[in-house]
Amino acid sequence: MSQPKISIVVTGSNQGIGYEAARHLSKLPHVHLFVSGRDPNRVQEAIEKLKKEEGCEAELDSVVMDIADDASIHVAVADVEKQLGGAALDVLVNNAAVDLGDDVERDGLRTIFKDTFAVNTFGTAIAAEAFLPLLKRSTVGPRIVNVGSGSGSCTKLSKRGYTPDSDIVCLNSVYQASKSALNSITISLALANPEVHVVVLSPGNVLTRMNMHGGGVHPSEGSKIIVDYALE
Repeated sequence: MSQPKISIVVTGSNQGIGYEAARHLSKLPHVHLFVSGRDPNRVQEAIEKLKKEEGCEAELDSVVMDIADDASIHVAVADVEKQLGGAALDVLVNNAAVDLGDDVERDGLRTIFKDTFAVNTFGTAIAAEAFLPLLKRSTVGPRIVNVGSGSGSCTKLSKRGYTPDSDIVCLNSVYQASKSALNSITISLALANPEVHVVVLSPGNVLTRMNMHGGGVHPSEGSKIIVDYALE
């Protein structure tokens, strides 16, 4: 018996762990995958690269979206709806994130907080809200997977006695705060929308450009938990 077609949007999937999640999903013939990013050229390059991967069987489409821009989010929702022919979106993977560093003298603390939260927290929340009407049409169990971070766990940080020189993360404290806020938003989103399965997860320490390739597992390995939750 064939599996029902599942449509999935993965934000920030033209590079890093998002691309690797897309690569795993692209090997599944019952998946209609939307590769998403801010730059249309880089998104198209990612799709072409996926098509050349051995075993690529999913239906691939693109959606340009900057989750720091409300107008871009709403245009993307309309674009996805059009490409789906008015059908449901089944899964939204909120992967897009930034780490802007913590050079306070250069950038100013307020600017660092504002620009980091604009993507990691506010943008993720607004994207989730914007896609909810499409998700609620799903008949196969709609879900939102928010990609968080262990660095956003207050319990984990307090237990390990975080200091700037500790090995808990190689990201900055503003990034941690943005992911802590995302945890809270995810809980609120789940409680307000019981018909949608909403989770936040941490892929662990992953070797990506965001942590300046400073250690951790390969994105191909780290992305597996994202794929598992998207398909469960």
